[in-house]
Amino acid sequence: MKKTIKTTDTKITDFVSNLYKGLILIPSFQREFVWEQDDIIHLWESIYRFIPVGSILCWETGTRLNIHRRPGGATHHDEACKAKRYLYILDGQQRATSLLMAVHRENIMAKGRGSFDHRLFYDGYNMKFFFAAEYLRRKRELGKDFLVSMHDLFNTGSGLIDSLTKRDDCTGHIKKGLVQLKYVFNNYQLPVTTLHGYSTGDVSEIFERINQQGKRLKSIDIMIARTFQNYAYPVEEDL
Repeated sequence: MKKTIKTTDTKITDFVSNLYKGLILIPSFQREFVWEQDDIIHLWESIYRFIPVGSILCWETGTRLNIHRRPGGATHHDEACKAKRYLYILDGQQRATSLLMAVHRENIMAKGRGSFDHRLFYDGYNMKFFFAAEYLRRKRELGKDFLVSMHDLFNTGSGLIDSLTKRDDCTGHIKKGLVQLKYVFNNYQLPVTTLHGYSTGDVSEIFERINQQGKRLKSIDIMIARTFQNYAYPVEEDL
């Protein structure tokens, strides 16, 4: 098969939706989720300010992996997926996971992070993003009317913003921030670069070059090789 590289601009809402539906997968050879809370906030602040956050590199293949990594680090067996083509993230899973965790209805537990709730809210009073753990404090101090759940925004659409900006108590400052949030929701796009026609050996080298800057790590080599043999258990258990 001829090798091709194609980059498509994808709305952030569509990207997160595809990730949630399992149309874009995270292979188990990817490292676990390592981003800190500040990294996640910084990502969302960049998106809010319409700053590019880099492309997502994916591999489209007919090879189906038995094991995938759930957002947050846990692995699972994908027995239900019967697609003919699969899309696996090779680079950008930290950003992808951060996007999905922020808008998920339920708290996605990140491996090694205890019970921290990564669901995200937007504080319209201060034009800041914050995690669910801060919600009650901000509600007591500011009121709840302009504390926007990113889950609600992603699932109800920009109509939620429209209803808030029409409120009598929506000041010019608050409205300005909400209008920007709506603009991001409707227009922000992620460049998704997709590799077609690449073998597992090609992907192994690409993954290694991206993540290790050409420095070979045998544990990574073994992990990738075993994963692509479709073992029925997480290969890192043997490393």
